[in-house]
Formats: sequence, C-alpha cells, structure tokens
Amino acid sequence: MEIASELEQVTSVRDLWAGITKALHDEGISFVIYLTVGDRFQAPCLLATHDKIHNNTDPSTDPFLEHCCHSYEPTFTGAAFLPRYDYLPDPARAFILEARAAGFESGLAIPVRLIGSSRFGGFNLGTGLSAEAFERRYTGVIPQLRTFCLLMHRRLEELQSSELVYQDGFRRMMVSRPQEGSEGLTPREREVLFLLANGMSRKECARTCGISPHTVSDYTKSIYRKLNVRNVIEAARVAQML
Repeated sequence: MEIASELEQVTSVRDLWAGITKALHDEGISFVIYLTVGDRFQAPCLLATHDKIHNNTDPSTDPFLEHCCHSYEPTFTGAAFLPRYDYLPDPARAFILEARAAGFESGLAIPVRLIGSSRFGGFNLGTGLSAEAFERRYTGVIPQLRTFCLLMHRRLEELQSSELVYQDGFRRMMVSRPQEGSEGLTPREREVLFLLANGMSRKECARTCGISPHTVSDYTKSIYRKLNVRNVIEAARVAQML
C-alpha cells in the first residue's frame, strides 16, 4: 500500500507502468498484462511486459474481458489452471495455450472497474509456477494485489483521460463500488473504508484520495458511527462481510 501511495504521484503513463511492473516483479510476478476497453468493447488499452501473448490478435477479444463483464472476483488463470475451466470455448483455450508457449503458466486475473468510468478490464498477473505452487504463494495476498491493481488502474485512467481528475475537491473516479449493506455510506466513505480495510494508513489514504489526513479522520468517524463500530479493525471486519 505504501508503494501504491507513492505511485499515485507519478505523472506519466510510461513512468507509472514502469513502477507498477517493478513492484509486481518484486513480488515474483513475471508477466504483467493490463487491458481495458470501453463499455462496448471499443478503444482497447493494452500494456504488457510480453508482447507475444497478444501478438496478431485483437486485444478486445481476450477471453478475460468477458469474465470482467460479469464478475468483480479475481480468477486463477493460465494453462496450469485450465483443467478447472472445462466450460471455456475452444478459442479461449487456444489463447491460453499460446500464452503458455510464451512462458505464462499460472496467474491471477483481477477485474477492475471504477465508479465514474464506463471502461472496464483488468490485470492478468502471470508466473511460470505450477498451479499448486502459485496458490501457495499468492492466495494469501490476493486482497492486497487486488487493491494495488484497482488503485493503479484509476491512476492509469486519469493519466489517459482528458476529463477533470478532481471534482468538488475529490477525485472524480473512485475505487469503491456499491455494496449490499453499505447503502448508508457515501461513495467517498466507501472508498475510505475500502482503503483502510485493505491496510492503508490514514496518511496513505489521504494521499491516495487527494484529501487531507484531517478529512480522512472525519470520514472515519462518520463510518464508525454509521456502521456502529469502534475502530478500524471492526470496520474492516464489516467491510469484509459486505
């Protein structure tokens, strides 16, 4: 979360992508693929550490995007996990096997979507590990990887958009989403809760949201009152239940 907070200050797509890939490489991720499209699968944006995987293919036909239309849930990917997905059509299976030829054996697909943006897609993080080895290493850190990817997606969207980044003093696009049971929270309160529940300090949260630490404290107090909790641990537990 500290690295994510620092990368929020980067002002070019090239430098941000370099920071993202370095952070993930340091965690043992060899392949980093970022792919988003508009709400009608138009205007694909593809960033990848290995061009061969999408060589001679239309990025908007990547089978991962179809999953992103229907779920926010991270999914294991790669040929190592292919036996678990016997329902996949032949073109999707062929694409996954071609990725194996490039060295992408096992991975984690993380859908990303923001409040305030119609674009969607995600990160596909790959390794050369077996399915068993991949699950042992990364299952416990999926929430942190997901939060990191959501934050980096927002920053990439901001840097590539001609629209205003801030509106009324707050960032226009937010990483939180409406959740059952949190209707009493404002969108900004949901974002603060999401970030704090995923390990950010109040200072990091303030930098990430573009607000002051004092404002984060005000939001936190309001969240505690609305959720009837006493501290961030209890709030995190409620967020996880939601």
